[in-house]
Amino acid sequence: MVRFMRNEKLYQLRRERGLSQVKVASAVGITQSAYAMIERGQRYPRKETMKKLADYFGLTVDELFFK
Repeated sequence: MVRFMRNEKLYQLRRERGLSQVKVASAVGITQSAYAMIERGQRYPRKETMKKLADYFGLTVDELFFK
């Protein structure tokens, strides 16, 4: 299995805002397990999902995933 880096920014934003994985996942149209895998770096999100997550947190895709 290919491993990606854990997405610390995604994790921190969610925790700082007091959000559950279920709430974020539901807001962007993915399952909680898919979201958890993205957050842990076990799954790389599709471009559409990246955009939805960035919009949800008020960031650009670059800010959320590449900086």
